[in-house]
Amino acid sequence: MSVNTNNEMVVPLYRTSDIYFCAYLVALDFPLHGSERTGTGSSARVVFVLRVADSDLNKAKALYFGGTGSVKARKFVDNLKSLKAMVYT
Repeated sequence: MSVNTNNEMVVPLYRTSDIYFCAYLVALDFPLHGSERTGTGSSARVVFVLRVADSDLNKAKALYFGGTGSVKARKFVDNLKSLKAMVYT
């Protein structure tokens, strides 16, 4: 995290194209800042942008990829559906 000129804490932006990991992070209540489209044609991708402090991200990433992270199933599924709608609209 950094501090801006008004002495306020600024949470960095984190970008991922992993829709499942993003759904997990949003289920942990990390705010989704938006999405970005990169590339064109068959190489086009959607990158999701979240506001996540580095220390929180490292912990969430370790739990998720280690297979021990947990979130409410309905919240995860709802987030996944919303993210898919962002990709395909």
